[in-house]
Amino acid sequence: MVRRAALAALLLLASGCYYRPSVMDVGGVRIRTENGRAVRQGTDLVVTFDVVSTGMFGDTIVGVASPVAKQAALIDGARGPVGRLEIPGATTVKFTPDSIHVVLGALQKPVERGETFIVTLLFEKSGGIGVVTLLE
Repeated sequence: MVRRAALAALLLLASGCYYRPSVMDVGGVRIRTENGRAVRQGTDLVVTFDVVSTGMFGDTIVGVASPVAKQAALIDGARGPVGRLEIPGATTVKFTPDSIHVVLGALQKPVERGETFIVTLLFEKSGGIGVVTLLE
């Protein structure tokens, strides 16, 4: 009888200890985007945003797409194209007009100030992740 009571008490104690591992604990990739903004630069749109990686491992941007433009490209601060961009784990990468950013050219439809649209970042591991972008 005492043995059963001790076993029942042990089971109750063990069932109360529940551990749910986070993405950092298991070593996954977790990417989200924030602060999407676009400004006109001639006939093109310059898109800036933040990419937040909260996983242990990073990912690589391999392309960009948007339904509002026929051409979308990652551009560095020297106005040159960027083919691939490594996003390290557990960091925030800021895309600004003076550093790496996205340029949308050959717009397929007029985009008015205050309108929002999606720019999709194509990641090697995570696939497509959208940036909700506001034209200022």
